[in-house]
Amino acid sequence: MTHVIKRTAVAVTAVAVAAGGVLLGAPAQAVPTSTTQIRSGDLIAPSDTADGGVQQFLHQGVHLRTVNNTGYARGTFAVGVPLAQVATVDFTWYGTDFSPGIKYYVDADADGKIDGELRGEDVYGGKDVWLNGDTQDYPASALPDNYFADHAPCTGATQAPGATDPCGSSGASKHGSLADWAKLLQAATGKAPVVVNGGWSLTGAAADGVLIQITYGPEQFVFTDLAKAKVTVDATAKKAQINRGQKARIQGHVEPAGTGAKVSLEAKIKGKWTVLKTKVLAANGNFKFGDKPAKMGVNRYRVQVTETNATMSAKSKTVKVRVIRHHRR
Repeated sequence: MTHVIKRTAVAVTAVAVAAGGVLLGAPAQAVPTSTTQIRSGDLIAPSDTADGGVQQFLHQGVHLRTVNNTGYARGTFAVGVPLAQVATVDFTWYGTDFSPGIKYYVDADADGKIDGELRGEDVYGGKDVWLNGDTQDYPASALPDNYFADHAPCTGATQAPGATDPCGSSGASKHGSLADWAKLLQAATGKAPVVVNGGWSLTGAAADGVLIQITYGPEQFVFTDLAKAKVTVDATAKKAQINRGQKARIQGHVEPAGTGAKVSLEAKIKGKWTVLKTKVLAANGNFKFGDKPAKMGVNRYRVQVTETNATMSAKSKTVKVRVIRHHRR
């Protein structure tokens, strides 16, 4: 794991981190292909503090603090990434040398239920993770008790058959590299294990700092208390008047375009807005729709965009298209 002394200021709010704090994080496993914002409302159980622990979302990161070795601050959120895609314990922490443990809640048999939890820490080299919770700790698991322990890549310094990475130091006797955990669990179940949930746990010592991001394979998760961005939807009709039987063509632009947003064309029918068509919004925010109006006279349309992880939902102003009879000469 790479440790970089960070002596320049970090943009955080309402938290003073000691000068010369340490920026901790693993060498990047790959450039993430998507970034997801996590706010306090996105956390799921277990997410709480105890015995003086602090967990405060900031504009950039989440402030974590413990005052002794019994308190904690922990957060959990949905991930949904195949374990085989997660190569390193990848996170960014600005603060004390003692940093949070990174959590990996794993579904080993592809039934959608958590079977065990692996934990990665800064001090163990960036790839080695240790067993923190086995199948008996998760009543919904269909796998036998001690399943993870029985298929651990390493027991102490002893390597299990099929494991390839060296057995270094770890936080528990049952441990191993992320790659070996993925390989041995898949060999045992015949299914590709998935990191269902992830998160952090700061516990075991007094510590103070800001956790900026955690990356699970191609998915980066950043922490913020900033509100989702407001969105504008501009929609116009290509022609304000068309002949009966022709299509009304509605086009426009969404700004900003949230990743994964969907746009819908709606028409006002019998006094109610009705969805006619839905599609994924293009990355550049542009959209086009076509509809053959069912009635003569003025037809009213609007375009609505869904809320995303980073953007709010929004709708356009009403667009009017008049349908007339075509008179031949």
